[in-house]
Amino acid sequence: MDLVLNAADHYFFTPYIYPASWPEDESIRQIISLLIVTNLGGFIIYLLFGALSYYFVFDHSLMKHPQFLKNQVRREIIFSLKSMPWMSVPTVALFFAEVRGYSRLYDNIDSSPYGKYLSVFLFLNFI
Repeated sequence: MDLVLNAADHYFFTPYIYPASWPEDESIRQIISLLIVTNLGGFIIYLLFGALSYYFVFDHSLMKHPQFLKNQVRREIIFSLKSMPWMSVPTVALFFAEVRGYSRLYDNIDSSPYGKYLSVFLFLNFI
């Protein structure tokens, strides 16, 4: 996530959103940026794959069932979109720990002080 945050800061947040006096390594700025990136990514993925699933996988004859509520699909979409920012808060906490270096994730496995096998175990444990 650190690579995504650096790219978003460099190309979008620094020139268009944040003032130049606010440094990119400021913790509040990183948390806000991670919230924005995580929520936008979640919205895009949910709406894209939800639409594809609705049109290509969902059995539309189920909508004729008597227990199917009026505007049920619309209600489910609205409920999911309202719930997504709350679900992203714990995810952003993990992303923030990873950006700050607490995850012990390295770009190159040879630069890890733990060796190859322990690094793989620690990576899987953190994820």
